[in-house]
Amino acid sequence: MTSKRSKKGYDFEPLTYEVLGACIEVQRQLGRHCREIDYQRALRIEFKKRGIRSVREHKIPIKYDDEIITKRRADFLIWDEDDEILLETKARSEILDQDIEQCLLCLKNGGYETCLLVNFGEKPIGRQRIVYTHGE
Repeated sequence: MTSKRSKKGYDFEPLTYEVLGACIEVQRQLGRHCREIDYQRALRIEFKKRGIRSVREHKIPIKYDDEIITKRRADFLIWDEDDEILLETKARSEILDQDIEQCLLCLKNGGYETCLLVNFGEKPIGRQRIVYTHGE
């Protein structure tokens, strides 16, 4: 399957589209007024139906001077043969700057490149694709 482009011209890998499709279906069925945990539980079911491999509450070590000082949890780590992405879910009226910073922290410390930030509290579903290029 080939990559697709966003409205802004960015390449999206097929896994991103699969995950966003699952998120849209979850919001379609549950609506906008559930708690974050409810959406996460529904996503697990939807990922299983679609054959999307994932781990919920994936722990990412946060280091200072190469020593682990704490761990953060990404809501999901999702992967296929070609890609790995983090998924952070929210259930509020809008995505906040601190949500984006949380994603960047997980990307940087976990060594990942892509995080999808999905907000089920917006209609249509709020989404941002955050890419972190290590060392650039």
